[in-house]
This record gives sequence, structure tokens and C-alpha cells, in this order.
Amino acid sequence: MDSIIWLVFIVLAILMWSSSCLFYKAGVYDGKEEHICLKYSVCIGVVFFVIALVYLIIRDEPFSILESAVRFWPMTVFGILYAVINTISFKGYVYNEATVESPIEGISGGASTILLILAYLALGRVKSIAELLTPFRSAGILIILVSIILLSTVRNRTNRKNPEYKNKKLLSRGLGTLIFPVIFAIVDGLETIVTGVCLDTTYGYAMPEGDSIIIVGMEYAVFAFVFWIYIFWKEKKLYNPFTKKSAPRLLGALTDNVGIVFYSYAMAMNSVSTDPLLAVYPIFVMLGGRIFMKEKVSKAQYVFLLGIVAGSVLVVLDTIS
Repeated sequence: MDSIIWLVFIVLAILMWSSSCLFYKAGVYDGKEEHICLKYSVCIGVVFFVIALVYLIIRDEPFSILESAVRFWPMTVFGILYAVINTISFKGYVYNEATVESPIEGISGGASTILLILAYLALGRVKSIAELLTPFRSAGILIILVSIILLSTVRNRTNRKNPEYKNKKLLSRGLGTLIFPVIFAIVDGLETIVTGVCLDTTYGYAMPEGDSIIIVGMEYAVFAFVFWIYIFWKEKKLYNPFTKKSAPRLLGALTDNVGIVFYSYAMAMNSVSTDPLLAVYPIFVMLGGRIFMKEKVSKAQYVFLLGIVAGSVLVVLDTIS
């Protein structure tokens, strides 16, 4: 029965996160809006605060945010890092299609599995580094690296011809626009370590799932409030996240955070086997981007994007049983 419940959480997380990527991209519009990344984070902060507040209300046992934040300090530190990096990474939705953004962010599925196993190596669960660098994982890492390099080469060649990037050399050199989802992927990989170590009831510290959502949610809400004040100071008007224009952003924040809730429960039940299934969610985003958003990506880019997904799947499927 537990395995069925765990699988349901995984499926729901995939559906939520696939939807959130499409909603986030739909909320960009022309991409020239001022402080757009901060406005995205304000929407996320609102949703995070509501979810955290609900958990506080329904929690049966006495709860001290300060006590829990100190006891599970890795989650507290990560919450601060997540709020900052997540805000910056929204720039990726301005420059990239959802079809491109999601698979690059999805490499965290492969990276996070390696990082998590390294953490378990430090905790004594894994006996040697040889258990990490198996043929499948090595092949997956190589495929991911080659695919990202080739994808960035193709996209950067196109960007150099685009007048919009004329004075933005950073975006037309090296990783270019892909740097934003890559940064997010690294932080998301770190999240798996923190979540796995804190929530896992077998090998971690058995942190209650709701506590992690409360701590990270409240931290993000504080950052969102500061961003909201900053936007008011710069634009001389209050930003209202409950308008028609901001609806996709708010829906993206809602599905994103609800997905995090399902993910947290799945991680608590099986932290090592969760990411292998979640690694396929970018495929659903790619299909959604093509069908619903009419995104056009060249055949070469599709090949490299599928290569990134395939490499991630190779890495995460070869996990420790």
C-alpha cells in the first residue's frame, strides 16, 4: 500500500511541475517588463505563505519555528539560498522557451542523485566512490555534458544574429541563455541532498514533512515581501499579483508549490527512488510547449534536449537499491 501511495505522490508531482513550467512561461508576455523576476517571486511567496500557514494551523503537535529552524539548520540555510537563486533563475523563462528551459532544469534529476549518494557516502551508507561512478552513471553524465555544450552552441549561434542580444554578449557566448536553468539545476540538486538527509525516516533525521514546508515557505514569504516593497520603491506603485496579467504566474507558483508538497512526502517515503521517476517530467513540458504554446525549436535542438533527458534518466535509474 505504501508503494502505491508513494507512486501517486510522484505522478501528482510530475503533473504539477509540468504545468508550472508552462504557466511560468505563459506569464512572461513580451519579456520587457521591469523587475519581472521579483514579481514572479512575489507570486511564489504568496502561495508559499498560504501553504505554510495551513500547515501551521492543522499541525497537531506544538511547533516552534525558531526551534525547528535551528534543529534542522540545513533546511533553513537552503531556504535562503533557494529564495535568492530561484528569483534569479526566472530570467531563463524570459530568454528560453519552456521546451528548452525545463529539460535543462531537469538535469538536476541526474546531478541530485549523485549529490545525494555522495551525502550518503559521508553518512556511511555507501561504502566506496566506486559505487557512484558506475558505467550507466558515467555514460549519463557524459551524454548530459555533450548535449548541453552542443545545444548551447546551436542556440548561441542563433542569438548572435538576433538584434535583441546585440548588447548582451553574455547571452550569446558560452552557455548563453542556458546559464539560468543550469544555475537552478545546481541548486535543485542541492535541495535533494538537504531534503533527503532531513526528511528520510530511514537514513536521515526524520524531519516532519510539514516542518520543511513551513520553514522554507515562511523564509520565501519574507523575501517576497522585501521584493514587493522594493518594486513599490522603484516603480512608485504597488504590484498586485492577483490581476489577470499575473494569473499565469500565480497559477505557476501554485502548481509549483503543490508539487513541492507531493515531492516532500515522496522523498520522506523513499528519497533515493523518487528522482528517477521525476526525471521524465521535462518530456511532458516539451510536449505541452509544442502543443499548447506552439513553441518552435529546431530538430537539432530537440535531439540535444532529448539527450539531456536521456542522460538524466540514465543517471537516476542507476541508483542504489
